[in-house]
Amino acid sequence: MANLTTEELSSNIQHTPLIIHINPIGLIRTGKNNASRFLKLNTVLNKIKDYGGNMAVPAYSYTYTKNEIYDLVNTPSDLNEISEYLRANNKDKRTADANFSYLLFGDGFSNRHFSVSDYSSFGEGSLIDEVYNKDGYLGAIGGALEYLTEIHYLERKLNVSYRFDKIFKGASISTNGKVVNNQVTYFCRDLEADYSVSFVQLKEDIRLEGLVKIWRLEEYSLKIEVVKIQELYAFIKEKLLNNPEYLWKKISE
Repeated sequence: MANLTTEELSSNIQHTPLIIHINPIGLIRTGKNNASRFLKLNTVLNKIKDYGGNMAVPAYSYTYTKNEIYDLVNTPSDLNEISEYLRANNKDKRTADANFSYLLFGDGFSNRHFSVSDYSSFGEGSLIDEVYNKDGYLGAIGGALEYLTEIHYLERKLNVSYRFDKIFKGASISTNGKVVNNQVTYFCRDLEADYSVSFVQLKEDIRLEGLVKIWRLEEYSLKIEVVKIQELYAFIKEKLLNNPEYLWKKISE
C-alpha cells in the first residue's frame, strides 16, 4: 500500500492515465453525507487535473442502444448517483461516445474523444485504446474491480469468439449545439446465450496474484485499487488459454 498526496498520485498518472470506477460505498469515510462526499471527490478529481494527472471516470448512458439522441451536455449518466453528480458538475469534460462516455480529468488525453464521429467504444482509437497504449491503469474506489467494463477491450484484442462488433447508429448534439449523425460500435455478447459477464473471479485472482496495487489518499480518506492494463491483458490472455469461459457466468448459476 502506498500513502500518497494528491500531487504524488497525479505524478503517477501524468503519462500513464487511469480509468477509475466508483462504488459509492468507497466514499463513506470521506464525509458525513453524500453531499459532502460527492463534493470532496469532485474536488480531488479536479485537483488531480490541476496537478497534471490524467484520470477518466465513466459516465455511461447507452443512448444509441435505446434509440435516443445523445446530448453531450445534457444526457444524464445511467450508472449511479455519483456518476451523474460528477457529470452534471463537469459537463465540459464528457467524451462524445454515445454509449460509453467518460469524464476526462486531465489535459493529456487526445481531443479526438470529444469530437462526434464514427467510433468504436472498445476498438482502435478509443479512449481505452489510448490508455492501453500509454501503459496506463484501470482502477476502482469501493472495491469495484468487477465493474471494469474496459475488459471488453482486452477481450476484443484477444479475439474472443463469444463477443462481436455491433453497430449502433444515431444522432448526437455536440457541445456547440450541432446535430451530427454517426455510428458507434459496441463489442457485445449474444443476449440469447446461456451465460452472462462476470469478472468476480478475475477480481479475486488478480488480487491474489499481486497485480492490484493500493493507493491511499490520506488527506481525503480515500483508497484506490489500481492494476496496469497491459499486465491485466497478459493475465487474462493466459487464463483464457486454459479456460475460454473464464470471464463467464452461467445464467442458470
